[in-house]
Amino acid sequence: MSVLNQSIDIIKINIVLSMAIVVLSFYAIIWHNENRLLYIESNKVQKQNKQIIAMQKQLLSEYSEKISGTEIKEKAVNILQMQPVNPKKIRHVLL
Repeated sequence: MSVLNQSIDIIKINIVLSMAIVVLSFYAIIWHNENRLLYIESNKVQKQNKQIIAMQKQLLSEYSEKISGTEIKEKAVNILQMQPVNPKKIRHVLL
């Protein structure tokens, strides 16, 4: 009887171990799938961040062009009817 009990105990242990292997395999598959989805989402977010940075740079360059004075000069000449500067009338002051 003791040999029979030992073989039954070994069978039970083998069943428990095989079930544990199956469960851990499912968890490994789920984990790999989640990592793949996370990688895809991360790539999407990185592309969006690059687009946002490019748009910010473009807006900054447009803003710096406006601040540079060309638009201010045009408004002064057109709206305020100021006279544009004539380069021949500019005098240089030497110190």
